[in-house]
Amino acid sequence: MSKLFKVTLLLVLAVGSLSTYSAAQATKHVLEGTYNNNGSLEEVSVPVDTYTPIDTKLTVTCPGTSGTCTIQADMWIENGGETSSDNANVICLYVDDAPTSICGAGAGESPSDGSYVQNSTSQSVTGLAPGNHTVQTYFYTFNGARVGYYNSNYRVYKP
Repeated sequence: MSKLFKVTLLLVLAVGSLSTYSAAQATKHVLEGTYNNNGSLEEVSVPVDTYTPIDTKLTVTCPGTSGTCTIQADMWIENGGETSSDNANVICLYVDDAPTSICGAGAGESPSDGSYVQNSTSQSVTGLAPGNHTVQTYFYTFNGARVGYYNSNYRVYKP
């Protein structure tokens, strides 16, 4: 083999091995259903260091008798009304009464001046079996907050 061929082959293998560690390729999904849950808690206090359900638990359907589904949620929560500083918070998607693997990632911080802000996150769960599943949005605050308006959009997809 020529030296140029060996160098080219080595370069191709190196680039190919690096692409193994890149982000996963998106898969085309078909939207099977959209569920919207929103309302106002009229500035209800959320306990410190406790995951608290915000919206009403919904039952969504993964159609069919085979394959899997993905449930994806976009969640917004208006929060604030406290004057504590360093008040990070978390928004979590629960599916079938269990938090997603990304639950715990910070969604934002409640203002320390008592004003309100709207924090949001988007989370999903893949590989769910056909049938009914429950979904619900939870909120966690480190130093206390009040919750006003909330909105959760839940979507069910089939790959």
